Amino acid sequence: MRKFDEFLLKVFLFELPVLMFYFIFLFIFDLQKAAQTNVYAKVWYDFGGCAVFGSWMLISLYLSVRLMLSAEFREKILSKITFLKERDEREFILTGQAAKTTMLTTLAVLIFLFCLSCFQVSVYRVPPEQAIDGKDKVLSLGFQLDLSNSPQSHSSQSDANTEDIVSYTALPISSSSVILGLIGWQILSYNYLMHRAMK
Repeated sequence: MRKFDEFLLKVFLFELPVLMFYFIFLFIFDLQKAAQTNVYAKVWYDFGGCAVFGSWMLISLYLSVRLMLSAEFREKILSKITFLKERDEREFILTGQAAKTTMLTTLAVLIFLFCLSCFQVSVYRVPPEQAIDGKDKVLSLGFQLDLSNSPQSHSSQSDANTEDIVSYTALPISSSSVILGLIGWQILSYNYLMHRAMK
């Protein structure tokens, strides 16, 4: 199993530059459009999509599952990615402290992002006939918890005649960006804390 994991890891790393080259080639020559008329372009387009990108996706999923299930594999791979080094007892203690601080700050960031994703704030102007005591601006506060990405209207305004001034309904970035940012945060935060503790 260990040799199989190492082999797939090498294939995963080898396919990364191949994929980058393929996507650059795809972007420059508009291979999808060329594949409609040219047989060779169609073969290259299908091969790149299925053989290279498809296999890379499957290997990525497999390696992700192995990282969750195998302590030995996780220790070997993630230690290299995070530059984790425990050469003596002092570094072992500092690693534990840095990991604890990183975990707590990451949890704080997650709570903050959770609040931003659930809270809704809108300021809008209503027509003069709907104004109360001459005040035509309305502040609307809301809370929405979605457990799925089902398409819904996030508008808190019930009347189409209202004029939107300021509206905040959810995080302005995608979930992929949030996850990628948290991965980067974990690595940078841990290494910064270790570097500071070692001084």
